[in-house]
Amino acid sequence: MDLTHPIITLEAIMQELKSIREENAELRRTLAENEEEFRLKLQAVETAVNDRRTNTTPLTPSRLGTSTPQEEVSVPVPEQKPTQRPRPRLPDPALYEGKKSTWRGWKLEMENKLHEDADALGSSMSQFKYVYSRLSGRAKEDVTTFVEIETKRPEANPASLLNRLDLLYGDRDREKKAIQALHTLKQGENESFAAFYPRFEREIANANAEAWPDASKISYLRNALNDKLKMMLVPVNRAEINSYVGFATKCDELSNSMELLGQWRKPSSRNRSQPRASSPAASSGHAQPEVKREDMMEWDPTPPGSTQVSTLRPRRNNNLNGYPSKRLQDKALLGKRAKWVSQEEIDARRSEHRCLRCGRDDCKILTCPLAAPLRPDSQTHVSVTSARPRVTKAAFEDEESEDETSGGEQ
Repeated sequence: MDLTHPIITLEAIMQELKSIREENAELRRTLAENEEEFRLKLQAVETAVNDRRTNTTPLTPSRLGTSTPQEEVSVPVPEQKPTQRPRPRLPDPALYEGKKSTWRGWKLEMENKLHEDADALGSSMSQFKYVYSRLSGRAKEDVTTFVEIETKRPEANPASLLNRLDLLYGDRDREKKAIQALHTLKQGENESFAAFYPRFEREIANANAEAWPDASKISYLRNALNDKLKMMLVPVNRAEINSYVGFATKCDELSNSMELLGQWRKPSSRNRSQPRASSPAASSGHAQPEVKREDMMEWDPTPPGSTQVSTLRPRRNNNLNGYPSKRLQDKALLGKRAKWVSQEEIDARRSEHRCLRCGRDDCKILTCPLAAPLRPDSQTHVSVTSARPRVTKAAFEDEESEDETSGGEQ
């Protein structure tokens, strides 16, 4: 540029500024276009991320707003890690088998588990399936059809299954039964208050009587006490037992004092009278004469091969008046008395495993229909032969042969 010509120099400068302005305007247009293109691409990337696809999603030029058909852009989607559930805080309830006596306790454990570990168990459907998994035996069989129907519904929840089980195993009349039990509940004559009070409190809880007035609960408790404890409450200051808690506390104090003095001791079993067993022959209908036990000698035979010998005393046989047998072969012997035989005969019967009283092979002394023999006034010895035929006829006393008996039966 020649500076010697000022007019030419000014025109050149003006022309240069004009060209610069045009270049700036072109750059602005290009920058705006690039910004719009970048915005579209960023929007496409955000859309791909929100779709949570695990594989790469190809972005076509039409989706990116470009006009180049050959260009293909893929945006990697970050891998979604599975959400880790928290660890359960309560142990699993025991398997419920369908016993009504354990239903209330198991239901309470399950409700606590669902409340505390809801995040660990998952969705309502997962909790529904968890409740079913803690059933077994009869309980699981009774609700299997119900569970099959409910699992097909998206709104299944554990409360519906617990309500179903409550219909099957819950005691719907528990409150009425508990109120009735409060009218009849009594403390044992030798039962301490500490042993009785838990039973009373259980019925109070079953009757939902916690909100009852103290006067009502005191009335039920007073009526349930035994006479000993009621007498101890007579001199107590009324101000100490106006409230239910105060009344129960005072009863416990008095009961402890009475226990220290031996008021709740049960009577010794040695002092209890035991009823004597009646004779089986009383039902036979035959009159028996009064017989003194010292005039009879009865022992049970020793079992063959037994090596255990009692060194204290022989075991007494209680079949003194004859056993009321219903066998046909014993019918003719009912009401009759056996003959007194010698000791040799008794030994022979024992060695041959015959009845010690009647001498038959098919009879035992415990079930012999004959009454025990009486000791005669005179004794004569009866010989016993070594060889014998089978004995089926009993030896008993007749009116004509009462003087022929001898010996002693053992």
